[in-house]
Amino acid sequence: MVAMSPTARELSSGSSSFAVPGKLAVLACPPALCPHLEFGASGVLSSPVSLTWTAQPGMPGFLFAGLEWRASPGTAGRVAAALRRLGHVTFETVEGPSPGCDAERYSYTPDLGLHRAAIAANGDVVVGEAALRALLERGEARETLARGLHRLLGTAWDDVLEPLRRGAHGAPITWLRRTG
Repeated sequence: MVAMSPTARELSSGSSSFAVPGKLAVLACPPALCPHLEFGASGVLSSPVSLTWTAQPGMPGFLFAGLEWRASPGTAGRVAAALRRLGHVTFETVEGPSPGCDAERYSYTPDLGLHRAAIAANGDVVVGEAALRALLERGEARETLARGLHRLLGTAWDDVLEPLRRGAHGAPITWLRRTG
């Protein structure tokens, strides 16, 4: 995702009896949508969000920014749901594990839409048994099986996002503490 930056700003808001870490990497956002994205994230996080935007070298004319928080489980999914409504923004949001739940990553591109994946402690995508069994039960050709596995792993999203991730390396990150 986005590495911790010494220029990160710390904010605090609300309280939570149990909080998990979360990250948002806005990998490509048109300048006109930046205030709308901040407003959408603020609504989910119940805290004002003002990001430090930087030019995205992998996509001229677009900006990137990073945000990290500690909040209640499920916040990353709520952030992803809110931001995908903006349409022309490319982003990832990740949430750490919580009791009984794996870590998860949501990846969004305007062309591919939203992809959710469970994430192991080492960062690998985890594909559940039920999804694998459903894919195998179709009994389709090897090429179709390979396409299905790539879909489950989010390969198309990673192919689009990886050059933008490299462009965002070292971006300033805004920190939110204990959001509601």
